[in-house]
Amino acid sequence: MSVLSAAGEATAGGSRPVMRRRMRAVASICLALALGAQPPALLAQPGPLPQLGDPGGGELSPLLEQRIGEAIMRDLRRSGAVMDDVEGTDYLNSLAARLTAHHGPDDQKFELFLVDDPTLNAFALPGGFIGVHSGLIAASQTESELASVLAHEMAHVTQRHIARMFERERQSSIFSIAALVLAVLAARSNPDAVGGIVSLGQSVQMHQMLGFSRDAEREADRIGFETLQGAGFDPHDMVRFFERLQKASRVYEGGAPEYLRTHPLTTNRMADIQGRVRESAAPASSVGRPAQRGGFELVRARLSALANPRVDGLRRARAQLESDLEQGSDNERGLRWYGIAVIANAQRDFGGARVALARARQLLASGHEYLARVGLEVELDSGATRSALALADEAVRRWPHLRALAHLRARALLELRDYQVAAGYLNDLLREWPKDVRIWKMLAEAQNGLGKLGLAHRATAEQYALAGAWPAAIEQLKLARISPQLDFYTASLIDARLRELERELRREQEDSKGQRPDG
Repeated sequence: MSVLSAAGEATAGGSRPVMRRRMRAVASICLALALGAQPPALLAQPGPLPQLGDPGGGELSPLLEQRIGEAIMRDLRRSGAVMDDVEGTDYLNSLAARLTAHHGPDDQKFELFLVDDPTLNAFALPGGFIGVHSGLIAASQTESELASVLAHEMAHVTQRHIARMFERERQSSIFSIAALVLAVLAARSNPDAVGGIVSLGQSVQMHQMLGFSRDAEREADRIGFETLQGAGFDPHDMVRFFERLQKASRVYEGGAPEYLRTHPLTTNRMADIQGRVRESAAPASSVGRPAQRGGFELVRARLSALANPRVDGLRRARAQLESDLEQGSDNERGLRWYGIAVIANAQRDFGGARVALARARQLLASGHEYLARVGLEVELDSGATRSALALADEAVRRWPHLRALAHLRARALLELRDYQVAAGYLNDLLREWPKDVRIWKMLAEAQNGLGKLGLAHRATAEQYALAGAWPAAIEQLKLARISPQLDFYTASLIDARLRELERELRREQEDSKGQRPDG
């Protein structure tokens, strides 16, 4: 088990601020281990990058990039840094799909995830993984602003800027590179996190090594701008967003917003972006903004409402929303009522939540599937499980694409102890979402309720495997394999999966010893 794995288990069920602090501390430990295990060359500055946009060169292969990204993601999940927010995560990935749709078929796949952090930031990792801080969504005034940041980060991936930065580290193991990235992410959020472990000079070198070059940032701006415009978003919002960040940097207590510290906005970069806007097909005054989709506004409203989940934080947020209820358009007031409903349910004021939801439905023209999700939570949390199941049946029929609704329907079935129906439903969901940890966890509960212990162990194994906890997953499969209830076909599937996970464990052990395979 890695250091991050052990820390992740220790944080299970902890508060979100504690998870963030521990994630940063654990990443710092990984940095120390990486520095201690690697030769001085690991801290050397990278050599000249291949010409930007040139797909050739000797940088990391796409396969190795993917493996590094997956290793980082496993440790981020173990640490509790990745938000367990299916609704927000699915929204981000649908937005990324809209940004790339006009390109046509592309081998590059993206996986976006939410980070529970109030700072304004987003970052790209090897392999197409992109982290988005909850604070960035809350601060974006339009969907186009958020899309402009995502398009920029996606360009860093497609142009393989990350691979080129690691070109000099050909002898480094996947583990050391993954630890390096995690440590820099931690240091970016909290520059003091590395103190006492490495010297200031080493820390600066690490930042320089992982910082994108000015040319790479400008290329990401250019590609991101073209992506934004091609997908039908308002490119002027890219300029508006950066201008607002620059103004905010003058009043931020800690200096510039996090995104400007990790993506320095030089005068030349800003001038380039403004020039591209001027050269675009239509001036700002004649560009019609695309209609805001309900998903953006409601995800933003929900994250803002729950930004401080403590008792005092919820009370203050609700009071602010209630004081502004008579201001703005119907849509703006509907969003405030929605925020009140979310907070009221968190406060277990179920009557207030139902009233607020009813008002939100009257005022909002779109996004009612997100309202249905909160309505289901209210019924389940208040103990009205049968009512919740009836609502869930209707909701998943109308909006089968919304994974959050499917989760709640499965939860209702489990709470009613209808394990047979729940198991069948959850197996159906896994055909569409095979990497959903929560579905595997609920399936294990359903199979256990049916007394099918072998299948319960198998489902638990997949839950562990998705977190990269190979030893725990292997142990569960071994327990499943000795169950007398399994038929020959299922036992054969478990045997094959057991061999696959044992190979993954051996590969991870080799990586941790510095035996970097060819990509």
